[in-house]
Amino acid sequence: TICMVTYKSMEVDIEAYRSCTACSLHETRTQVVVGDGDPYAAIAIVCEAPGKVEDEVGRPLMGKAGKKLDMLLSQVGLQREDLFLCNVVSCRPPGNKLDSAPDAVVICPDLWLYPQLQSLRNLKVVVAMGETAGRLWFSGYKATEMATLARNMGRYIVVGARHPAATLYQGGLEAGILTSLRRAILYSLL
Repeated sequence: TICMVTYKSMEVDIEAYRSCTACSLHETRTQVVVGDGDPYAAIAIVCEAPGKVEDEVGRPLMGKAGKKLDMLLSQVGLQREDLFLCNVVSCRPPGNKLDSAPDAVVICPDLWLYPQLQSLRNLKVVVAMGETAGRLWFSGYKATEMATLARNMGRYIVVGARHPAATLYQGGLEAGILTSLRRAILYSLL
């Protein structure tokens, strides 16, 4: 079973979050996709934005990319229930293209992503999956370079990784994601 996070244990105003109108994506979304998982997780996974399935269900990484992520997690001995999963942007962009709402990539992290991460008391590692998430911590690098980087943010370490969706379109990327996940596990033990 997959755990829904209990926001009573976090310092995020869930009602304000679910009714957010700070960027243009509120006009086209079905619902805000809030972060999900263990509020005491040592590892958080941050991806880009909700897709069609996530927008319908209201939970992050539930579509094809989420199924791929679950498979990759199991290969390194992790499961979704042990982690906190969230996105840079909490609302689905039209056509799954963030280019249509550049304001969201600027507004949403400060309003919702960083406060969620801050509320995870035991957080040791953030896995930034994909270019959009990677740019928050590794600006100036290409997506392929971000996937090999780690950065100490003081309270937690950010590990770059390719997005699991990339494996659906391009072969040979799974090994790199597995390496990033293994690095995240090692850093979480420090």
